[in-house]
Order: sequence, then structure tokens, then C-alpha cells
Amino acid sequence: MLWWSQENLSHCCKRYDWMKIKRISRRKFMKSGLAWIAGIATSLGSIGKAASEKEITAVSRTSLKSLRAIPTTCQQCPAGCGIIAYLDGERLVQILGNPNHPNNRGGICAKGIAGINLVNDPERLLHPFKRVGARGSGAWTRITWDEAYSTLSHHIREMLEEGRVSEFVIDKGQDDSLFDLFLAALGAPRIIDRNALKNLNRNAALMSMVGAPALLEDIEKSRTVLNFGANPFSNHDFFIGFAWRLVLARIEKGAKLVTFDVRMSETAAKSDAWYPLKAGTDGIVALAMAKVIVDKGLADSDFIDKKTDFTLSDLHRLLTPYSPESAERESGIKASDIERLAVEFATRKPSVAIFGGGITDHQNGTQNARCVSLLNWLVGNLEKDGGLLFPQRSTAQQISVEQSPLIPSNPGNTIRGIPDLAKTNIPIDTYFAYLSNPAYSEPDCQSTSRFLKDENAVPFLVVMDTHMTETANLADLILPAATFLEGWGLSNAPPLDGIPILNLRQPVVSLMSVAKALRSPAFDVGKLLEPSFQPMGESVEIGNMSLELTRRIGGRLSRELPFINTSDYVAKQITSLSGSGIQEGLETLKKKGFWMDPTSEKSAVSSFNDTKETKKTLQVRIRSSSLEQKSASPLPVYKTIELHKHTDRNEFILTTFKSNLMGSGTANSKWAREILHENRLWINTKIAKQLGIKNNDRVRVTSPVDSLRAKVLTTSRIHPDSVALAEGLGHTAVGNVARGKRFKSKDRDTSLIWWDKKGNGVNPMEIIEAKRDPVGGGLALKDTVVRIEKLSGGQRE
Repeated sequence: MLWWSQENLSHCCKRYDWMKIKRISRRKFMKSGLAWIAGIATSLGSIGKAASEKEITAVSRTSLKSLRAIPTTCQQCPAGCGIIAYLDGERLVQILGNPNHPNNRGGICAKGIAGINLVNDPERLLHPFKRVGARGSGAWTRITWDEAYSTLSHHIREMLEEGRVSEFVIDKGQDDSLFDLFLAALGAPRIIDRNALKNLNRNAALMSMVGAPALLEDIEKSRTVLNFGANPFSNHDFFIGFAWRLVLARIEKGAKLVTFDVRMSETAAKSDAWYPLKAGTDGIVALAMAKVIVDKGLADSDFIDKKTDFTLSDLHRLLTPYSPESAERESGIKASDIERLAVEFATRKPSVAIFGGGITDHQNGTQNARCVSLLNWLVGNLEKDGGLLFPQRSTAQQISVEQSPLIPSNPGNTIRGIPDLAKTNIPIDTYFAYLSNPAYSEPDCQSTSRFLKDENAVPFLVVMDTHMTETANLADLILPAATFLEGWGLSNAPPLDGIPILNLRQPVVSLMSVAKALRSPAFDVGKLLEPSFQPMGESVEIGNMSLELTRRIGGRLSRELPFINTSDYVAKQITSLSGSGIQEGLETLKKKGFWMDPTSEKSAVSSFNDTKETKKTLQVRIRSSSLEQKSASPLPVYKTIELHKHTDRNEFILTTFKSNLMGSGTANSKWAREILHENRLWINTKIAKQLGIKNNDRVRVTSPVDSLRAKVLTTSRIHPDSVALAEGLGHTAVGNVARGKRFKSKDRDTSLIWWDKKGNGVNPMEIIEAKRDPVGGGLALKDTVVRIEKLSGGQRE
């Protein structure tokens, strides 16, 4: 029996049906509220489709001189937006969205703008170091790159010669295709791919149903959007590009947006209605809606018959247990609302159901995603305008590039993170972390730190990063990494408009002097008058590091990676893009920053709708044989999370959420930190009052693994059974800005950190349990049950 009342929850749900409360017309609502939030959410740029190519120019506000514009690709998040870097002489002064890029259409988020802080940070790592004291003691000595290369290549060569490449563990927080080629050439090192790990449950759900790890939502053409646990106005795999299209659908199509989430996210706040359901119960709400659609004869029977492995009779039997009333008892959402929304979804087309980490980051996350996906199959929206599309691939298949989040690619043997590594007792020779900070970001991160500090478990720890992170503090060898604005790369952008896009990343800062350029063995004298770049200090691109290690190890590796440097690698990769030779292709990319494949044909798109043998090929598999082989339910089902059946009024389900400001690239950003430097614990106002807790009180939050102290935010914007903390704060390393400390440096702003008395927030990963969904294997980051205890002694601020 839940200790909060159903009446209170029903009232909570009802009060946030915005269209009823405000009593304003949809047109007025769209033109005012949505247009306003569109400007906030996407920061810069104009809403609209990219039409004719726009000239990229800018003028300095101080000197009135024309600024040099260099198009490149942002890597502050997986979206890979096209950006323009503006230079005043050699100084980077501004980053804006590329108005010609088809995905973000000139938009850019706060993290992208803060890329300037990442490059110019006075606390950046600029030189290699090796440990001289006990691991974690902070005793370092600066070394040369030659010594660093010799040490690392010695370890790799020994593992190769002795057939122990599997003892080389790579923990990568960012993709780099040349680095991936290097790893593939080594054989089978063990890979921890942080970007891929975020979506394991989603990938498993969709693979089991359509044979693809992800689908694209054609959101711009939708008229009804049911949003289960996603927050595209703050964080999304295709953030700005997706947010643009959702805003356009709302304004131009009058699209209705309904959000189910335990807290009022930025997206929930801008929805027509928000339903704060109990954490982890999205699956039963979706199944109840599916039952209504089938029972009322609103399902797309033609699609079900031709494109799925089920019949309507099969669906009737599957959905019998999931009445709206049973969903109300489990989730708290009124049965009448479930029925009404189901009818709207089935009749107000095109319609699409989207989902995010709010439903997949649970122990029933994979099945939650399968249940929500069933709604899409019932309205037959696969490969339909306004529905779901298979991601298209470029016809230039021979190009080796970083993949979009839609197409995860992992060379070697994959590992799901350090908790799994510690449990399996896999022998490790060398652990190499590239732009990854597991000692901070893994659940139960204190245990992760202890594992990495143990020299018996991890004999040799190497960290390559832009800053002295919590993980770097434990390393034996620290290597300074170039930022995304200082190197070369190619990446597949998600084809949000249906045409594959190839993004170019090119250096925009740190001009190399002519004298230094002439000393470089890779310098082409014929290009003496062209600007040459190198990263700041002694920072190195991961691709160039891979090539230098290849040369030192020699043998087969040298033959498999015959590139001079990263720019040579990029040039050779794009040779196939132009019939007139390499220079035209390269120069076009350098001027535009991206390339759209004009020869792309609809592969899965057309074949899905045109094939005549649909019962044998390209089916939507509602029954999954692959899940059955794992002893999991082959059908979309809902299962209550046992941990959530608590009755203690002091126990809550802890949910975490991502800010549109915080990420690994903005951890030490002065601009981002000035806006967001603390994360209060969200707790429902009525429940807080029952517990004698007031706004800004300090409480102890205790989980089965650890505890922390946090300041409270009392709010009606969260489900009574949940509490919430933002991720990305509470650093103990990285830099003074990340830790909220005022200090003097060459950047005078660092002495003006006015929030130094407020602290720097808390890291929720200290108390999150490392639990997993047994079906998809992804982390259940939103299932930790915590106890809240008010601290006495005037702790309130």
C-alpha cells in the first residue's frame, strides 16, 4: 500500500493539464510560449528549414574587423551539430551554429557555445606527466612525449608479442575513427564505449522488434506526440536538431505533446499535459493504451496483418491483463485519462510515441521501451511521414568514420563498465581511459575509485584527457588530449531529414608558427602560405597518438595504418566523395563543414513499404525469439520493480537528470558553472511538509552504497514517491571552477567566482547502485531507493 494518497496524485496530474488551466487558444499558446521557449532551448539561430546556402560572415563588436569563419563539428554531445568558429586574428572569440547545416539549422546549445572555455581554460592539461608517489597521492613529474610514447608502446608491444591483447582495456568517452582503426589493428582489446553504454536497453528493445538499434522520429511531421521519459528540450542524442523539429511541429502542425515523467522536465513544462507517474510504470500505461486502441478497433489492421508477426486476435490476448484501471492502480494515472489519450493517439495522426532514459534506465527498461514501441506499431507509423524511420546509411560505405548514436560500433570485446570488470576478475595489463572519467561518472563511483587505485587489479593506468579529472588523479601516466576544436575527424551525422550527412571536424585554434611548421616531418612545403594548426601546449590528437604508437611498434600495424597524420587520414578517407580527385572533395568539406550524399537511395525505407513478402521479411517482431533465448519474456510485458514496493514514508526512488549545461566538456566551464553550480534535491512539497523539511534545508540522503548531504528544493513538480538530483556537479577534481573555488590565473574571470561560498553541488553517482536491467544489460540508474533525514543544528540557508 502506497503511503501517499491516490486523491493527491490524481489532483497533481489534473492540475498540470495546461490547456485546461490556462484557457487560452492553441494558436496563442503556440505563438507565445512555444516560440519563446524555442529561443531559449536552442539559444541561437532562426527556426526554419535550411533553404538557400547562407553566407558565413561576422564582424568583431570591439574592433569592427571582419572575423575569420571556420566551419567544423561540435563534439560537446553526441548530436554532432554543425558549428562556425569565429577567429579575431588567432584568437577564438565566438562559436555559433552553422546556418547551412541541415540538422541544427544554425541552432546551438549552451554547451556548444562553451567550447571556447574548454580550449582557453587556464587549468587545462597541456603536458604529459607520470606518477612518482603512491597511486592517488598527487605526486607527479612532467615528462616528454618521447618518454610517454616509449612507456606506452612498450606495454602494448609486450601484450601483442605474448598474445595478451585482451588485457588491454580501452575506456573511451568519445569516438574517434582513427583510434578505432588502431584498436581494430591491435586485435581484440576490451572496449568500454561510454556512448554506446547509455543506450543498451533502448538498443536491445528495438533490435528485438525491428532489427535496428534505433529509429529516427520524423517529429516535424507529427500531429500527436506521446513522450515517455524523454527530455528533448534539454538533452537528446540529436538535441538541437530534434528540438527544432519538435518546435516546428508544434507551431506549424499544431502538434499536441503529452509527457509522462516523474518530474516536470523542461519538455514536460512545455507540453500540453504532464502526467507525473510512479517511476518505472511507463510500460503498463503504454500497454493499457494499446488495449484501448485494440478494443475500440482503432489499430491499423492492415499494418498489423502485413508488417508484424501478430494478428489482432493475438494482440487481444496479449493485452487482456492491462486494463486502464490496472494501470491506474500501478502508476497513479487516471484510467479515464489513459483511455482518452489512447483514442487521441490512434485517431489524430500522424502520431508517434517517443521515449528516453526516464523509462529505459530501470530494471524493466527494455520491456518498458518495447511496450511504448507497441503503440507505434498499432498505429502503423513505421516508415511513414510523422512516424518512425530507419536511419539511412551513406552510399560511401568505404569511408571509416565515427558513427552516430543510431549506429553504435565497437571494435574488439565490449565490457559494460568497471562494475562488470571488477566482478569478472578479467586480467588487466593496461587500462587506457580517453576522455572518460569513471571515478566520477560510474554508479557507486567510490567503489570504482577503489578498484582503479588497486595496483593488483589495474597494474598500469593511463588517462588521456583535457583536465586533471578524478580518474586522472589515480593514473600512472597522464597524457594531454587535444579538444574537438584542435583536431581532424569525420563523423556520420544522424540523417534527420532522410539524407545521410558526413561531418568534418577541422582545427580552428592554435596556429602553428612557420618556424615550427618547417620542423614538422609531416609539413608540406608547397602549403607554406596556408595556415597550419596544432593543439595548445603539448596536447595531442588521439589519432596522431595512435599513429605514433603504430610507428614505434612497427610490423603489421604500420602496414594497416599507412597515414602520416590525422589530416592525411581525413584526406584519404574522402577521396571517394568526388569524381574530380581529392582536393575538390577536401576543399568543399573544409568550406562547408559537412557533405550530404546526393546518391543516397531509400534502402530500408522503400523496401519496407514496397516488399510483397512482408510476412517473411522486414517484419516487426512483437514476439522476440532472441529474448526468449535469454529466458526473458518474448512479448512486451510489464513487471513491477520489487524495490519500489516500499511503504516507509522516509524512502524514495531517486531519479537523476541531465542539465543542458553540464557535460564532460563543460565540467570546468566558467560560463556554464556560473549559471549552474549547485544541484538541490527535488522533493514533493506536501511530502516535505509531512517530514518537517523546508526549502533549502540540508538533508542526508542514504542509499545501500553510500550517503551524501544535499540542500533541498521543495516543489510540486515531482511525483510524491520520488526525489531527484541533477547530474554533472559535485566534482572533487577537474579544476577550481568545477569545484567552485575562486583563484588567480591569466584569465581574470577566475578571481570573480562569486558562488565560491555556495559550494559546487553533489555527485549523485556516489549513492547510485550499479544495478542492471537483466534483459537489455543497461544500467538501472533510476531504481536506487534512498532514505531522507533532515540534518539538525541550523543547517538551513
